Amino acid sequence: MQLRLISCLSVIPVVLAVVHTAGADNAEPRPHLQVPPASTTPKMDASETDPAWASAALIPTLGVSLGKPGEGLAPIPTQVRLLWDEKWLYIRFTCAAGEIYSPFTHHGDKLYQGDVVEVFLDPKGDAKQWLEVEVSPNNVTMEVQTVLTAEPKSDANLLLDREIITRDWWNNVDYTLPGLRTAASVKKVGEKVTGWTVDIALPGKELMRRMGSAKLSPMTMRANFMRYEYPAPPKPDAKRSLIAMNWAPVMWGSPHVSPSAMGYITLVAAGNGKQ
Repeated sequence: MQLRLISCLSVIPVVLAVVHTAGADNAEPRPHLQVPPASTTPKMDASETDPAWASAALIPTLGVSLGKPGEGLAPIPTQVRLLWDEKWLYIRFTCAAGEIYSPFTHHGDKLYQGDVVEVFLDPKGDAKQWLEVEVSPNNVTMEVQTVLTAEPKSDANLLLDREIITRDWWNNVDYTLPGLRTAASVKKVGEKVTGWTVDIALPGKELMRRMGSAKLSPMTMRANFMRYEYPAPPKPDAKRSLIAMNWAPVMWGSPHVSPSAMGYITLVAAGNGKQ
């Protein structure tokens, strides 16, 4: 069941009000990244020569998502960089690749069924409303807005309680994020694909809406960064297998129902450094 909803997101540092059971299987500490302000505004053209990203916070690698479908798989080299200013949260994915599999051409297509990068963002951090933005190597986008109408409750794997998903989890897959800016480029050596880059700019006006503000400022929010890759199968008639990768550990195929698994990003003021 789908519910059309208006954008109502905000950003403040809070602690998730989520119940966890003892002995959690996904018990790894949530990662935390400090994001500096942009000294130079990114060009948003996905070019390697854009100097703005040199000062960005860096996530040097993504890990394979947890669970049996991912067991034994090695992650594909992927870096994520972040910057911010009052108007935008800037995110760059740099992905190594030997080919591109992305058969989708229209906004809102099921991009997660092909090669894609994904941002999950809960600016207020209360696990009651979060945003998902997907961008393909061809710069096709899909946005999803999710709202809970009950207090969030998670299990040992940081997955939302099944009853809450059935009754109180409202997933608007027809959502379009006003003001979203993206760019993508594919890198080749001759005719061989060697990688691809995606730039994303999330509008602060929309991220801050639940707080009644229109600008980003120093704060902490919950976030996760994902990459889905479908490598070529060993045999031409074989099915492609998904390699799901994440920054904050999450169960395979379940980031959209795992708000408490997100990590933390802190937008820091100029001069405060990053880690």
